[in-house]
Amino acid sequence: MMAMIEFLIILFNIIILSTIYSTIVFGIAYLLSKTTQIEFFKRVTKRKMKFWLASHFTISVILLIVAFSYGQDTGIGDNSKIPVGYGETIQSEDFAWTYFYPDPDKTTPNRDELKIDKYKVYGKFLCAELPDGNGYIVYNLHKHKLTEFKTTTEYLTYASQHKLPKVSEFDDFRTHYHQYLDSRPIWKIWLLP
Repeated sequence: MMAMIEFLIILFNIIILSTIYSTIVFGIAYLLSKTTQIEFFKRVTKRKMKFWLASHFTISVILLIVAFSYGQDTGIGDNSKIPVGYGETIQSEDFAWTYFYPDPDKTTPNRDELKIDKYKVYGKFLCAELPDGNGYIVYNLHKHKLTEFKTTTEYLTYASQHKLPKVSEFDDFRTHYHQYLDSRPIWKIWLLP
């Protein structure tokens, strides 16, 4: 139900933004039709409503695509997600369980989903703690290579050799999610759905 409500809010936001943008586009086209001799602008401004509706529809479709693009999509409803680079995301349902999909194409048996607790993305590496003390992982986001460690000592040895973050630098999904939302530029917040 929450997902449907959030989707409707996104659609409403797209309609508002598209109305504003198509009005600006029409205003520019109208101004150019009066100040230049370009026939295209004179032709499209003769059919004001048709031009405005066509630009409104086109801008709405573009904004809908942008709303669900990799960098802009932070989930819908109870399913939140953060892009972490190289086309990968970390997802959480209700901020209770955090999931990472190291093999979304399921080419490796039983590796299409990993539950993780606290983590840190450092450059092209995802360093994470597995739940219930089951160890740690380092995932190379660029090469799609997963390295697992059974103990904290093993991970810390590897981390110091490869200049990766310590376990004390890891944070939970909620912290990362709010940092991601807070770090977005103000123009993205106001000008994109």
